[in-house]
Amino acid sequence: MQKKKNIQLTVSLAIMISLIIFFFLFTEQKNSSSVDSLIFQVPDLEKIDRIELSSANEKTILTFNGSKWLVNGMEADQRTVTILFATLKQVEAKRPSATHVQDSLQKEITTRGTKVSCYAGPTRAKEFGVIGNPTSYETYFQLPGGVPYLVTIPGYRVFIASVFALTQNEWRDKRVFSFNWQNIKNLEVHFPSDPAQSFKASFKNGIFGIEGIATDTTKLDGFMDALFQLRADKILTYPKSAYDSLVKRSTTEEITIEDIAGEHYSLKLLLPEKNQFSLLGFRNEELIELNKNIFPKIFRKKNYFIQKNR
Repeated sequence: MQKKKNIQLTVSLAIMISLIIFFFLFTEQKNSSSVDSLIFQVPDLEKIDRIELSSANEKTILTFNGSKWLVNGMEADQRTVTILFATLKQVEAKRPSATHVQDSLQKEITTRGTKVSCYAGPTRAKEFGVIGNPTSYETYFQLPGGVPYLVTIPGYRVFIASVFALTQNEWRDKRVFSFNWQNIKNLEVHFPSDPAQSFKASFKNGIFGIEGIATDTTKLDGFMDALFQLRADKILTYPKSAYDSLVKRSTTEEITIEDIAGEHYSLKLLLPEKNQFSLLGFRNEELIELNKNIFPKIFRKKNYFIQKNR
């Protein structure tokens, strides 16, 4: 008799478990299918000409002037802007955040997140908040008055929040010289520790060469290409005391360019210190960090360019 009861209990339990599993799966499927994956898509994205990124510490305004994007009035890194627009185009809502963490996520978005506002002319096309967890690579978007949603870019595992958390300096154009070198009037390169190897180059009879020597134009063209492909890894902001200290450091190479409009541009590379893994320099008066591997390509003294007799 007891054995029969045990069998009945086991069967009943199995039926209950099956019903619970079925109900759970049905509910999940229903909830999943009810999520509008495109709720954060920006309508008419190609018409967006201003994007404001506001956080507790900084407000970054990206604007399109008809030919290029600017960040707070300065030229923006066009490749980074392209990444931003690709993100806005492809991002999809995966699911609402779990109920028990919604309040904390909403607070995080308000206090530590970024408010993203997209405009087409005077019209605000879309606004949402963003917060991310760099450890789990999870990113949450939230519409005004809504709940946070976990978002993804289908087919990719990327930390979506990172592009919305960039600082103004990280948005800026990293090219050291942002114009075609064919438009320069002259170039001066000075080596403080070896002034005899300093040189000046300019156009003469349509040929760009170094004054005072028979110039190997192939080598000079290679040097100029390397110089005008220079990109800073970072644009740095230092406290005034640290900045003043860096200004006093010795320079290893100083490059000055005058363009055909009479504008002057300069790059001063600081003498690397022991165990320094990057190259610091001043682009005009602005401190930048460069990859140390580029140094041999632009540290070229006058003797390097002398044309060899054949």
